[in-house]
Amino acid sequence: MILWRRRAQTFAFAALALGSASLASAQSTNALPDLTTSGAAFDPYQVAGLPDAAKAAVAQAKAKMRSGELLGFVLAASPDLKIWTLNSAPKTMADYVPSDAGRQALEICEFEAGQPCAVLSVNGFQARKSAAGSAPPPEMLFSRPSDFDATVLPFVPLSTREQAAAYQKAQGPRAFALTTSGLWLWRGGATIVQAIDKTMADCAAHFKPAPCLLYAVNDRVVFEAR
Repeated sequence: MILWRRRAQTFAFAALALGSASLASAQSTNALPDLTTSGAAFDPYQVAGLPDAAKAAVAQAKAKMRSGELLGFVLAASPDLKIWTLNSAPKTMADYVPSDAGRQALEICEFEAGQPCAVLSVNGFQARKSAAGSAPPPEMLFSRPSDFDATVLPFVPLSTREQAAAYQKAQGPRAFALTTSGLWLWRGGATIVQAIDKTMADCAAHFKPAPCLLYAVNDRVVFEAR
């Protein structure tokens, strides 16, 4: 029964991708996050409501920053602090871009929370608080009928977005899958259904245990953020 329901969903995605003009698809707004800090140390254990797992993750990241194991990290959380994302960069990461790391953290958090999130800490320092009455955090994901565009892939680092552009140039039935951790792949097939099945199976096999999201079918984006 479960396999049948997944199969039925595959056909539904294929139909939407080929013919629906009303499909709301999600891509990155590429909004640049404000990573300005107050200069004060961020103590996660003083933040009421922040999950214990987040507190421990920040404490560990701060320790790794002091030891030189990390180039930097960004902590983002939903307004109620229940959903959080910590994106860190090891010292071996040659193409680290802080603003891009912040973008990814906010996109992942927004996807999980269903609403825009805010940066709480950058490299162990408190993020600068918004002025009273200022606008809420900007949306990092937008939903509208969209064709595949590698330059606005959500969750995916700038360093690998360019590689994904090959999908746009390919011909024939194909599907593209990604994970919220920024991993992605695509596969072709004799039919759309075969392409989707192959893509999702290979994604699950290569990126386990990260959940795979069907992002595009042929040229059409089918992924919805919320």
